[in-house]
Amino acid sequence: MSPPTGLRERKKEATREALRHAAVTLYRRHGPDGVTVEDICAAAGVSPRTFFNYFATKDEAVLSLDIAATTLGQRIVDRPADEPPLTALREVFAGRFAELAATEVWSERTLLLREHPELMPRVAQANRALEEAVAQALATRTGLAADDLYVRATAAAVIGANRAAIGCWQPGSDPDLVTLFHQAMDVLAGAFTPPRGSAGGGPARPA
Repeated sequence: MSPPTGLRERKKEATREALRHAAVTLYRRHGPDGVTVEDICAAAGVSPRTFFNYFATKDEAVLSLDIAATTLGQRIVDRPADEPPLTALREVFAGRFAELAATEVWSERTLLLREHPELMPRVAQANRALEEAVAQALATRTGLAADDLYVRATAAAVIGANRAAIGCWQPGSDPDLVTLFHQAMDVLAGAFTPPRGSAGGGPARPA
């Protein structure tokens, strides 16, 4: 996540992270069904009214993306124009993982999802939003349509590489999350190249 600018933004981000941390910690301690919004608010030192300024439900506080999908998509678009699409995706997601791996709440959330796999279907909606943002960013970078097969297959593959890296990661041990992500992307690198004729994809195919 890019650091917020301004005191108000920093306070808002600090409150959001305090709520996320409290929610994840309590979910691990008591189980998802043993925690209420009021419990989370008490642990974070805020009112329920403040909670609902940030999250619609207790599950959202635990399972929502750490960064807005549209913000991550913009980071992809903003990478240098001469970067191949897969390189741009690698750099953006590796940077995101480096930030996440340094936070306690991310490690705790990863362990929570392993302890309570019944929560995984609830993560699917956030993952769909992330994949859509990646596809839209790829379409912008390549000049291809958002429903182009290359765009959709590459977006899905990179989200898959994300999931694979997280699934293989053991918090507090090597290899770290960024290394695992790069290894997963290396698996894709030889197969997912843009079609010739798109931006960064080489000369157009003959008619």
